[in-house]
Amino acid sequence: MSARIRVVIADDQSLVTQSFKVLLETAADDIEVVGTARDGSEALDLAGREVPDVVLLDVRMPVMDGVQAAGKIHNLLPQVKIIMLTTFDDDTYVHEAIAAGAVGYLLKDISTEELISSIRAVHHGAVLVSSTVAHKLFQRPPELQSAALSPDTLAILKELSKREIEILRLLVRGLENKEIAEKLFAAEQTIKNAVSAIYTKLGVENRRGARKFALDSGLVQPDEMLRES
Repeated sequence: MSARIRVVIADDQSLVTQSFKVLLETAADDIEVVGTARDGSEALDLAGREVPDVVLLDVRMPVMDGVQAAGKIHNLLPQVKIIMLTTFDDDTYVHEAIAAGAVGYLLKDISTEELISSIRAVHHGAVLVSSTVAHKLFQRPPELQSAALSPDTLAILKELSKREIEILRLLVRGLENKEIAEKLFAAEQTIKNAVSAIYTKLGVENRRGARKFALDSGLVQPDEMLRES
């Protein structure tokens, strides 16, 4: 018999982790849950100790969110397959999660059979995104549908995820990284990483450059600028 797939589950709701553990170990004789964690920091420590094959991470967790934990686990253990689990059927975190090293982005309401097959699939090299989320990845957000945008501006906006556009709008309105993190229920470091990625995509070096782009593109109106930053 081949070695079982070793799995770590991280979710801030103990009922979720314990339920997943029981379901997986009861329904799949080739899967072993080697540990559970309550937040991203615990997940990182646990992954470092156990070196699992697959880690299931809730997107929104205290102390360290799932996206930030995914990036740290991927840097520490690039061979470990990471699946993000969310209750939100949108693409808010998909781009960030994949950039952080995740190979799966699934909704928590999938069936036990689907979860088991997903774990097996990513263990063997597949990349999976829930169909409910995937179809939204290819929808153009309202910011990209304006005929007033120049081809160059449109090309730049297409490089930004929906989440990055949301962060950009808050950033150029004067909110600090910590304030944005609190507003979006994310870790401050996750926002810092996103802001750096936004600067790179816009070809700017600071908030002044980001502000100019946002105003020139119409993404933010002058009366929306709350304060200088």
